[in-house]
Amino acid sequence: MIEVLSRHFSTFPADDRQSLRFGRFLIAAGTSVLVSLALLLLAFLGLLAWRTALEGTAGILTLIALFFVLFRTGLNLRFSDPSLTTEQVGAAILFLAYIMVHAGPARPALTLFYLMAMLFGVLRLNVARLMGLALLALAAHGTVLQVTYLRDPAMDTRAALTEFGVLMIVLPWFAVMGGYVNRLRTRLSDSNKKLRKAFDRLGEVAIRDELTGAYNRRFLLETLARERSRAERRAEPFSVCLVDLDHFKAINDTFGHAAGDAVLKHFVALAPRGLRGIDTFGRFGGEEFLLVLPNTDRQGALAAAERVRAAIEAATFPGITDERRVTVTVGVATHAKGGDVSVLLARADEALYQGKLTGRNRVIALG
Repeated sequence: MIEVLSRHFSTFPADDRQSLRFGRFLIAAGTSVLVSLALLLLAFLGLLAWRTALEGTAGILTLIALFFVLFRTGLNLRFSDPSLTTEQVGAAILFLAYIMVHAGPARPALTLFYLMAMLFGVLRLNVARLMGLALLALAAHGTVLQVTYLRDPAMDTRAALTEFGVLMIVLPWFAVMGGYVNRLRTRLSDSNKKLRKAFDRLGEVAIRDELTGAYNRRFLLETLARERSRAERRAEPFSVCLVDLDHFKAINDTFGHAAGDAVLKHFVALAPRGLRGIDTFGRFGGEEFLLVLPNTDRQGALAAAERVRAAIEAATFPGITDERRVTVTVGVATHAKGGDVSVLLARADEALYQGKLTGRNRVIALG
């Protein structure tokens, strides 16, 4: 409901949380308008003086305007509860009691609006706050009955005491049950947050390499398919770089697999540093990594690949002696219009193979 309102009213604040609070206020304001309609209906039926109905309506609109200003100016953020739920419900209860002082025979019917006011707080307030509002309503209504009796000693005291006794039972019970509902809502919200985090984690696991944390082969192939489709649609170039760590087997054999794993992790931390936000880098398999460069021609891809190669050559890797430098060979290929992804990868792999044959630690692009 609030999300629908926020899409259709430009008066909503830009901040999501403030927008949500403002949406709740609009719901409360709409409820208050219904109370005004009820007052006018009672006046039309002759159960309430027109003056009381009009004054009550004017007071309700004034309260709506006051809280509107608080939310629109951001003054609500200075309160411990920026939603101002307690304040809105409390103001509604007190003003409702003021109307009842002048309501005459319509007073018993208006007592139902105490529950309507408190219902607004059920999804936001705990038992203690709801009980406080219930006691406020009882104190306010007790004052209403006392003032009414002083004005008219001939009033039906038995009916008034019965009215007050019913409120003494119903309002505290409503506070307890409302607090229980609020606890359930809070638990459900917490459970949903945990579940959302779990799903996000599962999504990350599905697209990340377990050892290095880089994107995995599956995600890279999906990215390539999307990028090919985009490139074909927009007639823009894109390139790939197939990166292979030189003599990685020798690193494992000399320093152990733990050192080899550390090299892979450190490489993944270093390689993407000079890349753009739109570039995609991941582990393609073993010691091979793939770099996808959207909207990048052959020269741009060669430059990006050279930055990666130079950064790795200059870096120090954990678990490796200073005499043994880690280097990479990079094969570059640029997408040809109408070409298939498998062909693009095959060309990058061929360029990588040529780089290994000619001495490694270099960037090669064929054609």
